[in-house]
Amino acid sequence: MRNSFNIALGFFTRLPVKKMEFTEEGYTKALKFVPLTGLVIGAILVLFALLFLALQLPAMIKGALLTGIYIFLTGGLHMDGLADSCDGLFSGKTREQALEIMKDSRIGVFGTIGIFMTGLFYFVFLSEITFTAIFVFPVCGRFCCLVSASLAQYAREDGLGKLTVTGAPKAVMPGIITLICTALLTMPLNIFIFMLGINMKFYQMFIPPILALSASGAAILFTITLTGLIKKRLGGITGDTLGGVIEASSILFLLIFITLFKVIPM
Repeated sequence: MRNSFNIALGFFTRLPVKKMEFTEEGYTKALKFVPLTGLVIGAILVLFALLFLALQLPAMIKGALLTGIYIFLTGGLHMDGLADSCDGLFSGKTREQALEIMKDSRIGVFGTIGIFMTGLFYFVFLSEITFTAIFVFPVCGRFCCLVSASLAQYAREDGLGKLTVTGAPKAVMPGIITLICTALLTMPLNIFIFMLGINMKFYQMFIPPILALSASGAAILFTITLTGLIKKRLGGITGDTLGGVIEASSILFLLIFITLFKVIPM
């Protein structure tokens, strides 16, 4: 189990882990721990968010720093996939040509726009310093990756994404459990924040988990719709589109959560 978790951390983050021999079986077994890698990322982001709050940094500085830390923790891997996906999907070319464009290491106009907009959204949303959202969104995004992989065939002949598609269906249920447990963990997290003396009404500690599950549900529905559109365009999914799904669903989660948090009277 520990080995599988280390494999997941090694592939989905840039955190230092013990080097392990790659095997297809080991990778597919590790997929059920992919949402858990998001939990690690979320926990690190929350620690930094608490530090920035204690230092009383301006909101814009907090947002910029948290965005940079998130990109550093992931190595920008999923953003790279998002950029390649934007270049291919919006190219207006045939399926075969779009897939070829996505293999090109050079970034195009649509990829540049995709990365810019994604970074901008993260900057805006992470400036809000809503601890529950910061904690849960990396888990939700990585679970949505498994959802997407379980709903489509692989669009290429081979590649690491093909292994993800093969192993994803068995990883969905553990992923659901991880996502629900993470949302529930925000309750003791908010109690801890309340005990630190941060301005929060007592009853507000119990609302964020509900908002997190609601935002997660919206992100999952979005992922199902997006995967269907990608299948129609490419005949399946690729590793790049899975990276794009992680970032797009994470952004949508943050948008829905923060919107609900501000709209619902508390």
